Amino acid sequence: MTFALGAGTIRIDVTVSRGQVCAVELTGSRPQGLARMFVGRRPEDAPVLAGQLFSLCGFAQSIAARLAVLRTADRAMSADERRSAAAGLLAERAFETLRALVLHWPSHRVADLTAASGVHLREALAASQNIITGARTGSLPIKHMALPAARLESAAAALGVPTVGDVPATGTLCAAILDEARGERIFRLRRPDSLTVHDDEDVLSHLVHETGYTALPYLAGRVAETGAYARLRASATPNEPHLAARLLARIEDVRLCLNLLQGIADGKDRDLAPLFSDGPSPGAGGYGAVECARGRLYHQAEIGSDGSISAYRILAPTEWNFHPAGPFVETLLSCKIGDGEAGRKVVSQLAALFDPCVAFEINMREATHA
Repeated sequence: MTFALGAGTIRIDVTVSRGQVCAVELTGSRPQGLARMFVGRRPEDAPVLAGQLFSLCGFAQSIAARLAVLRTADRAMSADERRSAAAGLLAERAFETLRALVLHWPSHRVADLTAASGVHLREALAASQNIITGARTGSLPIKHMALPAARLESAAAALGVPTVGDVPATGTLCAAILDEARGERIFRLRRPDSLTVHDDEDVLSHLVHETGYTALPYLAGRVAETGAYARLRASATPNEPHLAARLLARIEDVRLCLNLLQGIADGKDRDLAPLFSDGPSPGAGGYGAVECARGRLYHQAEIGSDGSISAYRILAPTEWNFHPAGPFVETLLSCKIGDGEAGRKVVSQLAALFDPCVAFEINMREATHA
C-alpha cells in the first residue's frame, strides 16, 4: 500500500547473459515502521489512521484495522457492518485494478487509448468513492448503492471489462493490452502457490513472534503469491501466454467484484467470507485480513493494560509478490528476455501485472559488466 507521506520505490536489478536472465535483485526504499504510529493510540482510532496513512486501498486498510481491533476485545462486526464493508471493499478493489491498468501499463502502443480512457477512469473513481463514503458509516442503505454500482459497471465496461463472457470488447483499452500481452510468450505459464485464509494461522504465528516478518514474509517450502491471479488459479486459462493469463485474471476479478456488488445492491444474500477474515492472534490481540486489489492484507493489534494499542503489525501483499525469493523473481529467472529496451519492456510488463503498491524502476545489465 502506498504511504501518503512518501511512497518509495522497488528497484529491480536484472542481470542477463546473452539475453537470458541469470540474476534478479530487488531492493526497496519503502518507508518502514509505519505500524509504530498506531502504538499508544486508542483502538477505535486505528481504522481512521489506517485510512489516512495509505493513499492506495485506504478503505481496505481501515477495514483490516477495524477487524483487528474489534478482535482484541473479542468482538466482531455486525452483519450490517460486514455488508457495508464488503460493498466498499469491492468498489475499491474494482477501481484500483482498473486504475493500475489505465495508468501503469508500460507500452506506447496503447498510448492513445490510455489517454481516451481517462474519462472512464474518473467516472469509476467517482462511483467507487460514492460507495466507499457510504460504507464508512458502517450501515450503507441498499437503496443508495444501486446507482453508483451501475455507474462503476458502466465505466468498467467502457474500459473493456466484459459484462458477458471473458473477452474484452474490441476497441477498448483492455482489448488492446490483451492483444499485446498475447504476443509475448517469453514467460513460462506457472500455477501460483496461492496465499489463502487457510494460511492465516501460520502467517499470524510468524507475524507475532518474528521481528522483520512484515518485510520478508515466508511460509516454509513455498513461494506464496497473492492477488487476482492467485485468487483465480482454478480458472486460469492454460492455453494463454503467461502475461495474458495474468491480465485476464485481473479483468475477471473486476467482473466478479461488480457481480458481487450488484448482488448486495439488489439485496441478495451473498457469501462475503472470501473478502475478509478475522480472529484472535497467537498469544494476545486480534487480526483482520482483507482481500484487496493487490492481494491479502493483514493487520494485527494488541491492547495494553491501559486500554491503548501496545503492539501493531501490518503485512502488505507486495511483500509476498516482490519478495527476493518470491513469485515475481521466480517467474523472471532463466527466461530469455533479450537485452536493452526490449528486455526492459517485458520486465516492466511483468512487474505491472504483479502490480506492486509502490512505483518500480528497472535496471538492466550484462553479466560481463555486473
